[in-house]
Order: sequence, then structure tokens, then C-alpha cells
Amino acid sequence: MRYHRTLLAALLLASCLAEPTLPTTDDAPINAMEVVSRGETNTSFLSAWATSPTRAWFGGQGGIVLSWDGQQYRAETTGVAETITGLWGSDAEHLLAVGDGGSVLRRENGEWTVDTVVPGVQLLGLWGLDRHRYWVVGTGGYIARHTEAGWQQMSVPSSTEIWSLWGQAEESLVAVGNNGVILECCSNGAWQRLATPTAQPLFGVAGDGAGRVVAVGAAGTILFRDGAGVWRQVPSPTPVTLFRVQAIGNADFTIVGDGGRILRGNGEQWSLASVSGPGENLRALATAGGRQFAAGWFGSVLDDRDGWQVQHTGSVLFGVHIAADGRGLAVGLGGLAFVRDAGQWRRVTLPTTTTLYGIAGPSASQLLVVGDSGTILRLNGSAWQRESSPFDGLLRSVWWGPGGRAMIVGMQGTALVSEGAGWRATTTGTNGFLRHVWGQEWADLWTVGDSGTVLRWNGAQWRRLATPVKTLLRGVWGRSSRDVWVAGEEGVVLHWNGAAWTQLPPPTGGALRAITGDGADIWVVGEAGGAWRWDGQRWITFFTGVPGLLIGVGGGDGRPLVAVGEVAVIAEGRR
Repeated sequence: MRYHRTLLAALLLASCLAEPTLPTTDDAPINAMEVVSRGETNTSFLSAWATSPTRAWFGGQGGIVLSWDGQQYRAETTGVAETITGLWGSDAEHLLAVGDGGSVLRRENGEWTVDTVVPGVQLLGLWGLDRHRYWVVGTGGYIARHTEAGWQQMSVPSSTEIWSLWGQAEESLVAVGNNGVILECCSNGAWQRLATPTAQPLFGVAGDGAGRVVAVGAAGTILFRDGAGVWRQVPSPTPVTLFRVQAIGNADFTIVGDGGRILRGNGEQWSLASVSGPGENLRALATAGGRQFAAGWFGSVLDDRDGWQVQHTGSVLFGVHIAADGRGLAVGLGGLAFVRDAGQWRRVTLPTTTTLYGIAGPSASQLLVVGDSGTILRLNGSAWQRESSPFDGLLRSVWWGPGGRAMIVGMQGTALVSEGAGWRATTTGTNGFLRHVWGQEWADLWTVGDSGTVLRWNGAQWRRLATPVKTLLRGVWGRSSRDVWVAGEEGVVLHWNGAAWTQLPPPTGGALRAITGDGADIWVVGEAGGAWRWDGQRWITFFTGVPGLLIGVGGGDGRPLVAVGEVAVIAEGRR
């Protein structure tokens, strides 16, 4: 399930209660939030090109090109706001790109410039033979060639979108597009439309230089042309949309597509490759010097040095758990996960590609993680196990207490209980989305959700507490049943003193996504990479420099304070 961000106008309701008096502490307060891990960009990539195993580029939305120099990834700005739909280069110093605004871009001496703009055409693909001979394709059946003499639009027997082209020479060009369109061209510039075995859109085409050509498209479509020149459809091991194909040798091809699918085959026979990653939709492929790169949504880049592993991501982290010994786990979109060990964060692979949201547990080796599609994962030591859930929708937050008792909350007013074995649903009295659960003991749990909802569990049943707001509430934390804090949209922060609510002045007019605290301070995180500390009198603001949301927060009270969010950011508190 996707999440959506909404920024609303500030709302402040008057309260007749005095502000709570907070206990003091001898510990120095946290005075900074330092980003310790993040992606370079969260743009979605649609194109890729590599000139060597240590030089590659990935083009995405907003005119972003991510470069890899063998040591680090760096986001390059092209000067346009278009989506970079095609990349090609004759060598590492001479790169070309096309965008869906009609721009043809050139990269020389490390700088991008606009070479030309094709008015009224979305350029969708690019292929070249050398620094002077290259072709672009796009909407309306547009194909143009560039030579030393300049640009020439070519006559094409189709008016549909052309998505991709490939060729070993000017006499062997192949282009594919919507409605199963297949076009072939020779040196006289006369494109011919061929008979096609499919009406599915075709998004990618490539050959191995030995007569074999493969085209891929929607609904798992794979077409193969052998030396006889006849196109035919071959069986596919997946029904998902396939976007790019690349030859890495004679009769040796790789295909990428939705759901993080990567296929390997000889053109006629295909199998799914093993992929370790969050399962993001993949849109681009590049190969050079025996190394392959794949790229897709949320800044995902994978390579095949040691199987297909994620090397860069700008995806979203939703939840974080920090144990008493400082070890931690952060989880997010598509099963994305990082662990904290010895003060360092590193990527790990969990046994799911489902989006994960909430984490709880008594230690770093005993955890419950919940997520979309009723996902409940339990870590016991070093082994993960999936548990059966009576609800197959989104599970957002989990609490785990003494005696193995646990509570999970989620959409449609769902609250699931476990008292050591199995899960059962409880009646909450609401169909609203319950977004977070917290408590210090089984007989006093709190959950918050949509429309100002606050529910309290007494060990047997839920009851609703009236609140002074109708705002979506996203986080709850407390020191005791007489000192409970709630945060939500529109900068809302509420405090419960055991008898009534106090509404604090908002630290921001935008979204607050999570709340936690320690003996002296309350922490909230939210919009624009912001974190705010309430010291009992006022809000102190900290920004991480990350433009996206901070969505989850954990730790504190003697453990490292950690916030996570968009662009796969992990930020830690510093004193």
C-alpha cells in the first residue's frame, strides 16, 4: 500500500489546562540530529548506461542523473526538469540523454548541456553507434537520426509511441512500441513495419550481435527473433510487465520488470534470477565489462557482482526499533531493511518484499515486525518466521510486552491480540485507521488513529477517549498512564495528565509522523526532515537537511535516538 503526504494549514485549539511540569535530568540534552545513512536521490530511474564495471549512469525523474564512479554515487543535475528516458554513450567522457520534454542532452567534461529540443514530442528512447551516429524515438511514431551532417526526422509507417530501439549497424536497426509495433530499418532510412505476434505494448528491445533479438513488454510478453528473421512469442516465467532487455553475450540476455523481477535466458528459454532487495519496479538495465546494473523506482540500483544486490536506494523507511544494547532495525517500503550493529547501519535482506511499518520487541534478537497484506514476521534469535494473521490488510504498529503478550493495530479499526500463541481480532468500536500503539503494561495500552481517535485497552477491551481534535493522529508515547503524549497532522501535539488533555502550541503547521521521549524531553518528527524537542517550555527545532518526511522514531531514554524516513534516511541524535 502506498502512503500519501498531506500538508495542511496550522490548527491550534485553546486549552484550559496548564502545561505539564516535566521531570529534570542530569544528562545533557540531545542538541542535533545527524544523518548517518541516506540515499543520494529517491527519483525513479527509467534509463541506464555503463561504460565499464566502475562507470555507470542512471537517468530518472526531475532531470536527475545518478553517476557511479566505482566508489560512490553522486546525483548530477542536467538543467532540465524532464524525466530522463534514455541514456547512451560512446565512452565515459561523451554521454547523451533524452527526456520526455523533447530534450536531447549532452554530457562532456562532466557537465550536462541541452543539445537540441524536439517540440511537441516526448522522447522515450536513445541508441547510438558512435559519437556522431545516434537515433532517438518518441511519441507519435517519431524517429530521428543524427549524423555528422546534423538531425534528420525519418519516415515511419506508424503513429504510435516508439519506446525503444537497438542496432548493431545502420543496416540492422529494430524499434518497438505500443500495440506490439515492431519496426526494422536499413541504411536507406526506410523503416518497415513487420508482422507481430502480440498487441501488447513493447518497451524494450536488444540483440546479441549474432542474429538473436529479444523484445519485451506488458503482461510478461517476450518476443524472440532468430537468424531466420521471424518474430515469435516465447513462454515467460512471469506475468508482470517487463521493461528492458540487455544482451551480455551470445545467446545470453537479461530482462528487468515490475516487482523487482530479473530474468535470464538465451532468448527462447527464460528463468527468474535470485534477487536480494525490496522488490522495487525495475525500469533500466546497463552492462559493461561483465558487470550488470539494474535500476528502478525510489532510486534503486542493483548490480550482479555477488548475485543481484541493492547498491543504492532512496526508498522509504517507516519504522525503527532500538534495543537497550544499541542494536537496531529499520524497515520500510518493499521489505527494505537496515540493521544497526556496533554503531553502524548496513543493509540486510528480510524474507519478504511486502512493505513493513512497525517493530517491537524486548531485544534486538526478539522482534515482531508488521506490514502490508497482514504481514507478521517474528525474529527469534537469528531466524525469521512468518506468522498467520486473521487480517490480510495493512498492519501499521505493534507492541510486545512481558509474558509474550502483543498487540498489533492497523487499517479498518483492526487490533490483533496474541497472548503467546496465535493471533485473534479484538473489537475496537471503530472502522478508522489505527496507526500506532504504545503502552507500559498489558492492562493499559493506547492506540491512536484517524479523526482524533484515541483508544485505551484495559487488558480485555477497548474504550474511546474523547480528544479536543479531529485531526489524524499518528504517534503515541508516554512515561506513565498519567503522562501520555500524542502527535499528528497539522502539528498537533496533545498531553494527557490522567484526567484531561492539554494541546501544546504546534512546532510546525505541517505533518508530525511519530513521537517519543525520555525523562526530560519529548521528540516529534515529520515534514521536511524536521525534528522538534519539547523541553517543557518551548519547541527546539532540528533539521536534518533531507527534504523528505521523517516518518518513524525510536530509542531515547538511554538508547540512541534514531529517526527514519524518505530517501532511506537514518538520523541519530547527538549531544
